[in-house]
Amino acid sequence: MSYQIISRNEIQSFMKRAMIAVGTNISHAEILSDVLVAGDYRGHFSHGLNRLELYLEDITTKACKADGEPTVLKESAATAWVDGNNLLGPVVGKFCMNLAIKKAKESGIGWVVAKGRDLFNSLLIIRITYNTDN
Repeated sequence: MSYQIISRNEIQSFMKRAMIAVGTNISHAEILSDVLVAGDYRGHFSHGLNRLELYLEDITTKACKADGEPTVLKESAATAWVDGNNLLGPVVGKFCMNLAIKKAKESGIGWVVAKGRDLFNSLLIIRITYNTDN
């Protein structure tokens, strides 16, 4: 049996191109490929490349929207309720994470919940992928 090592950039580019080919917004395809590659690189293979087929199917069958943005339904200084508008889970996750960080910086705590999103994947992987420790 022989193996071929594929670079991180090449596999990330492949995932991005695959998602764009089925109609996914370019920035959403980038977010998804970032998170899936990070999952594999962190050893969470159940949340990496092997999920690509599920996301492709969700976009193709319109079980999930290929474009759009999450919307804030209700918020306070420290909390928010977000409608993911049935977008890719990592897109909604990144939006919510960034909003929670902003609220935490301003209020000392940030608590954001979301509805209406596709597979959420791992928030730990999303946090690590975008280095949100600041």
